[in-house]
Amino acid sequence: MRAVSRQSRIRRAPRQRGFSLIELMVAMVLGLIVVAGLINVLLANRKAFHLQESGNYTQQNMRFASGAIGYSLREAGFWGGNRAGNVTFTSQANTATFSSRSGCDSSWVRDVTNEIYGYVGGSSFPLAGCVPNSNYIKGSDVVVVRYSGPDGINPAAASTIAATPVAAFVVSAVGQQAAMFKNGETVPTTPAASAIGRYVYPYHVEMYYLQPCSDAGADGICGTADDGDAAEPVPTLMRLRLGSSGLVAEPVVEGIEQLKVEYGVMDPANPNQIVPVRYLSAAAVTSGNLWPQVIAVKLGLVAVGQTPDQGVGYSGTFALTPDLATGDANACTYSVTPTSVDTSKCVGFTPYSRGSFTAGKFVRTAFVQTVQIRNRIRNK
Repeated sequence: MRAVSRQSRIRRAPRQRGFSLIELMVAMVLGLIVVAGLINVLLANRKAFHLQESGNYTQQNMRFASGAIGYSLREAGFWGGNRAGNVTFTSQANTATFSSRSGCDSSWVRDVTNEIYGYVGGSSFPLAGCVPNSNYIKGSDVVVVRYSGPDGINPAAASTIAATPVAAFVVSAVGQQAAMFKNGETVPTTPAASAIGRYVYPYHVEMYYLQPCSDAGADGICGTADDGDAAEPVPTLMRLRLGSSGLVAEPVVEGIEQLKVEYGVMDPANPNQIVPVRYLSAAAVTSGNLWPQVIAVKLGLVAVGQTPDQGVGYSGTFALTPDLATGDANACTYSVTPTSVDTSKCVGFTPYSRGSFTAGKFVRTAFVQTVQIRNRIRNK
């Protein structure tokens, strides 16, 4: 038998071949297609997540806004078990300078008889000199509540009273008398110390309105460069309240684009009823001198998200004052689409937009809430 040389065995071994250039290019193209599909899926999921997050943001802000205003409305007209007509003023409280704002001066602060009061929105703030027009969203309504409480303080705890961060208090005895006095002043002796249910309550004045920015900056005026480093002003629900040294404006919650308010009045012929017979605008209530008959308030709110939809966009119609007659100048119905807005039935109002993103690129949530003025109901 003939031996096979090592060199022959090497020559007969099969050759090892790699991929050709064409095969590599095909594999790369297929891989890129798969990766591109995965990226599109991830981007779509990310976009959907942000839009959902924006929707959750608007709903959360809506709940917070309606809760804040609703709480104040439910407290309106509480005077420690007395009616507003039984509230007297000490000489210091009657002459104190609680506010230097011309539209909402000290007399306006002390107006306890108007436990709830409203103003119809327009092209400027309805109380001239109270809030700068630049800090007001045109066409949005304004609502004011006044009350004492809710937590009573034992009149003997003078240090606790003085430390409370409000400018005025009401000392009241249930069903007897009530008196307003200034912070730092000695607690009045009327009602008497022996009176049943005698407590001291902080006095509250709270006005809710909408502002086109959350942080007005050092100058206190909303502008395009406000609201932090992003310089993207956000519509905000504001509260003007009585603090320890006067009226203080503070943001309640961002993202509230529109506020409209209707007032439910009772039937004068049936003063014991607790269901309003009709809802009117603030202007109609004022012209009819019906504020003492208001026993319910209907709030219409629209919250807008801050994440723009860079795709198709958003469309919606918002009817915030359905009980007002069609064509009423105080009504507010507006609509937005990805390419247009219609505010012809919401006088003076411009929906929120930002930079190159039109109003129809932002998700909105509308909400209508009815609140009973419970202290008026109890006093009937």
